[in-house]
Amino acid sequence: MSDHTNTDQIVNNERLEFLGDAILDAVVAELLFAQFPKKNEGFLTEMRTRIVNREQLAYLAGKLGLVEIMDIKRDLHQNRIALKTIGGNALEALIGAIYLDKGFASARDFIVNRLVGQYLDIEKLMTTAVSHKALVMKWAQQQKKVFRFQHDVAQDRKIELHVVTLYIDEEAWFTEENHSRKKAEELCCEKACRKLGLTT
Repeated sequence: MSDHTNTDQIVNNERLEFLGDAILDAVVAELLFAQFPKKNEGFLTEMRTRIVNREQLAYLAGKLGLVEIMDIKRDLHQNRIALKTIGGNALEALIGAIYLDKGFASARDFIVNRLVGQYLDIEKLMTTAVSHKALVMKWAQQQKKVFRFQHDVAQDRKIELHVVTLYIDEEAWFTEENHSRKKAEELCCEKACRKLGLTT
């Protein structure tokens, strides 16, 4: 009986993390869309990545004191990478819980005012250079993975679009379309960074 309960608890935490991650993405996207009305999609995507990544989530979780109130095995306290992951996951789960308990407006208010507004300097983040492609290439080299792109052109469109697929060890990870081939590559790598938890 207890095993079943523990399994349910783990699954529920992961589901809350999934929900919180989606809500955080949506709220930050809306915030940036309103704050930078003249900026293009590429800028907004990059800024969202600078706000919503493992490093920033861990930082925000630390500011809220989430890790301190969690029951974490003593040996993990010396593992900085593990603590970042635990803190970020806890923050996503908290956002998901706020949404379920209080609704989207409260979750949005928490993210905009309590997190981004209080602890993050968006102007400073704008000056931070991020190359997702470089991060993924470095990770692939360290992990001895084969990293490559496949480039195609969408022929059935009035406007020519570059279709880029990112392959890791010959497994297709992400496909993106863009007017710029380099931008499509960067968008693929931005998703890969989020999947791998890579930050600058």
